[in-house]
Amino acid sequence: MSTWALLVPPTSSLTSLFDRWFFTLDGAPWILVGVMGIVAVGAFAARQLTFGGAVAAFLVGFFPTWILGFGALFSLLFFFVATVILGKISKRLRRVDVERIHQKTGRRDMVQVFANGLMALLAAILFTCRQNPAYIIMFGAAVGEAASDSFASEVGILSKHPPVSILTGRPMDRGLSGAISALGLVAAALGALLVAFVVSSSYFEVGPRAVRAASIITVAALFGCLLDSVLGITLQAHYWDETTKRITEKPRIDGRVLPLERGIRWIDNDMVNFIANVSSALLALAMASFF
Repeated sequence: MSTWALLVPPTSSLTSLFDRWFFTLDGAPWILVGVMGIVAVGAFAARQLTFGGAVAAFLVGFFPTWILGFGALFSLLFFFVATVILGKISKRLRRVDVERIHQKTGRRDMVQVFANGLMALLAAILFTCRQNPAYIIMFGAAVGEAASDSFASEVGILSKHPPVSILTGRPMDRGLSGAISALGLVAAALGALLVAFVVSSSYFEVGPRAVRAASIITVAALFGCLLDSVLGITLQAHYWDETTKRITEKPRIDGRVLPLERGIRWIDNDMVNFIANVSSALLALAMASFF
């Protein structure tokens, strides 16, 4: 029996009721291992994750669920499934060859999974030390920031209007880090709000506390998403491709080493995502201290 998940204050939500039943089963840990194994293997077989990415996804999914209950799993699955669906739709509709711009495309690897999920895992681990709802809100903000950023990237690139720099407001090429659009901002807000709803409705009774929790998660997630864009245009490494006369995030193309155009060479998109996610989670934790 999990003594951790049952320490989460019970509510009348379906996830809480399910937790009360599931985590009293003698075989609960092995059942959960099986469920997470199926999810990880399925994502690998569907070519959404590399082998390392699948291992990381198993860890990021199993431990928060074992500690915080199925509200955590539903939040993580919502982020992952929604991102996959939006990615497929975006790939069909967009007119920009992002493969020539982004350093990593296709399957998500271990570094990408941990860059977006490590703080959610840490929040769950911290909950085992002290059962403070602030850590649940921290978890929600970490997942919400990852969803917000993914929604903004996949939907924003479809905007009919050219994106602009988050710092100067000048037009930028589609797909470049630091470029924002009205459509992307709306998508970012929607991603943050949806995760905030899933988390708050799973862990808090309907009322002022749930609204406050959702508000903190949404604000912190959006902050992280915007910070991601700021870091992307200032610190993230971008390179100049003389062949296409365009800026790219790839340090090499077709065996050619590209010169650094701007940013810091060792700060790539994964590092930017990680910094933004950490900032979002810590902001939520600080705000939740007054919860």
